[in-house]
Amino acid sequence: MNNLKKLLLVFVIACLMVTGCAKGNNKGTDSEASPMQGVSESSPLAVDKEKKTVTLYTTFNGKFLTEPTRHLVIYNKGKLADMSVFSSYVSPEDFHKALEDIGAKPGDNMTPDNASKTLTEGMPLKVTLYWAGNENGTDVNDAIVDSNGKKIDMKFSGNLQNSKDFNTGCISCLDSCFVGITSNATYPLGAIEETKEVEFKPDAEKLPKDKEPVAIVYSID
Repeated sequence: MNNLKKLLLVFVIACLMVTGCAKGNNKGTDSEASPMQGVSESSPLAVDKEKKTVTLYTTFNGKFLTEPTRHLVIYNKGKLADMSVFSSYVSPEDFHKALEDIGAKPGDNMTPDNASKTLTEGMPLKVTLYWAGNENGTDVNDAIVDSNGKKIDMKFSGNLQNSKDFNTGCISCLDSCFVGITSNATYPLGAIEETKEVEFKPDAEKLPKDKEPVAIVYSID
């Protein structure tokens, strides 16, 4: 009888060890998925009202390592879909609503007439990039280099109606914009393409490979 009890005890311990290993493996899987911050191609938008974050699923466009652009993020179904460093799977309208849902206030101060001499207003947003192998995240200012050494000052520009009217798909522009839902208040519209005041270039050493998924987290600064 004692031998039987010992066998049963060994069996129970073995089962517990197997269960523990299985749980450990599950944790590993969760950890591998964590760089995407809860978004995927099939579920590209995550809103956390408590943490005040909006996360977009995007892919990196490696051609802008060698070509200039004024667009950081554009919706992949917009008219300018192939002109941004990151291609978003979330529409401008959904992005705008998500920012409002976390309490961000749009500036809505720009028009086609004043854009070249006006800086965008709106709530400041911190922008952080995540991808497989980059679990801790990279600030946008470390990944996208301003030729003047200035910081990107991303604001919730608003521009919802202009976004619908122009249908460019602009999510985030690198100078102040009257169409982009968010844009960089450091420069007026035209500073990149017209007056050539500044050039933005992605840092290849601080970004993933071409076409790789990137989770972009916008948080109230």
